[in-house]
Amino acid sequence: MDYPARSLLVDTFIIFNSMENDHQQPTLTTASVGKTAIRRELLLRRRALGRDEWLQMSVAIQAHLMDMTEVLSASKVHCYVSMEDEREVSTAGLLAWLHSERKMVCMPYIERGCMVAATYQQDQCFSIPGIGPPVPDPLITTDKVAFDLVIVPLVGADPKGGRLGYGKGWYDRFFAQLDSLGVHPLRIGLAFGFQLLDALPSDPWDQLLDMVVTETGLINCMDGRA
Repeated sequence: MDYPARSLLVDTFIIFNSMENDHQQPTLTTASVGKTAIRRELLLRRRALGRDEWLQMSVAIQAHLMDMTEVLSASKVHCYVSMEDEREVSTAGLLAWLHSERKMVCMPYIERGCMVAATYQQDQCFSIPGIGPPVPDPLITTDKVAFDLVIVPLVGADPKGGRLGYGKGWYDRFFAQLDSLGVHPLRIGLAFGFQLLDALPSDPWDQLLDMVVTETGLINCMDGRA
């Protein structure tokens, strides 16, 4: 089954962009909680979002991104393909907009246990697998890695750029590989406000984010590490 990249998210952008978000969630403390427990709790909260609320907050996040100088000036962007069932911050409209801005847009694809880049095409369609994110159709991979910025999904984040993912380590290895090649793109995580925690437990291999964008605005994680 295929669906066009231009989705309801794009069509409803003008409507939801003028709406204020008053959604609040109780704070999840992390002082003595491990990654697995935090991941489980945050995924439950995210999956419980209604579709209208999910779209409204996703559109607000997209609006913040579209105003960022770093995004507007970037020529090569790597951006994830969102999973609606998981209520990840939607990137369907964002991918189409980035392409319309004449940027080289790439998406992650897992091939033989490694994350590689697939090129976003005009009127891109996707096939929906039983498990995992939508797969670009047609799938055209590229070895170009000189990205100006990388937009990543997350389960949780903290003000210093700590990122909690699904536990597979794809982006940690991806960023480590880029570092080894001398490629240092701006790392931007997308999250809903309730996914931001005071601090996250970390491991030596964890790669930090530079910025996090939520429905209420931008967080410069580099300032938090200063």
